[in-house]
Amino acid sequence: MVVSLIKNADYLYFSLHAEEVVTSNYLKDTNEGVYISSLQFETVDRIVTFIRDTNFDGQKYVVLDFRHIKHIQGNLIAKITEIRNFGYKLVFKNVFNEIIEPLSLNLIENQRNTLNENKGYDVFYFFSSESEAIYDEELNEKNLFNSLFERSIKEYIREYDKKHASSFVYLKSFIDLKNFISNERPFIYFALYKLAMKIKYKWSTEINENPILVCQSLTSTFLVSILSKLLNLDILVFDKIGPITKLYNKLEKHNFDKRKYIIVSDLVCLGTEVKITKSLIEFSGGHYLGNVSLIKIETLAREDLQLDNIDRTISIFSINRENNEDLKYFIYTNLKSINE
Repeated sequence: MVVSLIKNADYLYFSLHAEEVVTSNYLKDTNEGVYISSLQFETVDRIVTFIRDTNFDGQKYVVLDFRHIKHIQGNLIAKITEIRNFGYKLVFKNVFNEIIEPLSLNLIENQRNTLNENKGYDVFYFFSSESEAIYDEELNEKNLFNSLFERSIKEYIREYDKKHASSFVYLKSFIDLKNFISNERPFIYFALYKLAMKIKYKWSTEINENPILVCQSLTSTFLVSILSKLLNLDILVFDKIGPITKLYNKLEKHNFDKRKYIIVSDLVCLGTEVKITKSLIEFSGGHYLGNVSLIKIETLAREDLQLDNIDRTISIFSINRENNEDLKYFIYTNLKSINE
């Protein structure tokens, strides 16, 4: 299974670190999580086989993102260049200085390949052509991923037009996250990898103290279980604000004192459940670090959010003023509009 493919009209984009995390944690079970920084032969072989065996729509380039990869096996460049035999041209992104020689980049002359301030390459074109369509592409992985998420989630937004169960507002539609997570499993793994990396960097100091990931419902137990494996952290699961899980099945059995907690949600709309769970953690003697979510709804303009850093939800995808109409996702109340 390949999880990180982002397909554009002109190219196929792969995150090598995301694929390496899958290899290390699910195929070889080394349990290094997202902390691994070396690229193994098995990972590249899996991508090459996937490209060979898949009938794509005429893309001309394959973009391999080396972000977070600092070591590679010595024989990998021969395997990588097999992709050219399928008719693709190679583009490398985020190449660290340490892997320039193992990738034999000194053998390719292209005036567009310039070293960055760290003596690596932001983009390296593994060919010498003077004119290529890929030269005009931005190749921004964040934008590519957000566009893919938006296209994917559209298929799972359903008409609803009912009151929200816990937040006293009406929803015109709802996101069918259960089916989204079940049907888009490779993409969800990629999204959770990206969320794990956000947690790693957001709480880079606290992560060494083994904070506990808190799950609020059975719906998101799959999400928190994957994050737990990727970050090597324990989990505590609450269902309807009642603990029921395999690690701690009764509140009084779990010692909250001086432990740190990150609340994991599948979707944060108005944040009611997060606030309740945060209060429960703090009342029990724990220390709340923050909240992360697969999706969050931005009901206020970002410049109007007067929130402490601890109250900001870190998410992979946001529904906001710029995209909610296209997604057909609306929230409203029974009050008159300001324009009425």
